[in-house]
Amino acid sequence: MDGWGSLTMLIKRQEAAKNRKAALKYELKKRKENLIKEKYTQNLKFPKISNLEMTALKKEIRKKHKKDKIKNNVINLIIFIIIISLFYYFFAFKKW
Repeated sequence: MDGWGSLTMLIKRQEAAKNRKAALKYELKKRKENLIKEKYTQNLKFPKISNLEMTALKKEIRKKHKKDKIKNNVINLIIFIIIISLFYYFFAFKKW
């Protein structure tokens, strides 16, 4: 095989890569245009509630979230204290 064979293969590979890149760019552009044209939104039907009910619901959610947060912090603190006490036990009372 002469030296020109590898050059033609290189040119073919570069053209194929350029074509793949152009096709991918076209597909992405087309997909983006379709999303913009269709303005895809999900229509969810929520019940209509008054502002007073909404504030009460928000208070309940905040109270529940705060309670869960405190519970998780207490559990994490207990686990941390247990781990620290185990390290202290192993290093203070064990004779190497």
